[in-house]
Amino acid sequence: MNSIFATLMSMISIISPCIIFGTCCYLLSKKNTAEAVLMTIGSGIGLLTHLFYILVPYWISSRNMPYTDVSKYYTVTGIISFIASICFAAGFLILVTNILKKNNIIKDQFPKSNDLP
Repeated sequence: MNSIFATLMSMISIISPCIIFGTCCYLLSKKNTAEAVLMTIGSGIGLLTHLFYILVPYWISSRNMPYTDVSKYYTVTGIISFIASICFAAGFLILVTNILKKNNIIKDQFPKSNDLP
């Protein structure tokens, strides 16, 4: 019972990556742009690496793997996670830049109060 509770508590941390991935998929379905693709790829790979970090301790303990093999898996996963984070961050930066550009265009369309006669 105690290990089931510990497993469920470790799975709570998967909620936020799932929400982020779902939101990115929704954005991609509504707006097929480069930033949506980058954010979806980054969050999807991030979700998979998060699952890997949760499940690897159980896998390691069932196989009695030596530390050198475990460190190789964690190193490769860390590099993949870093690349996924860079993809997500680049997509998010492009999205924010595009939103700010659109807001400036909309503001410039309306006359300022001191421009009126």
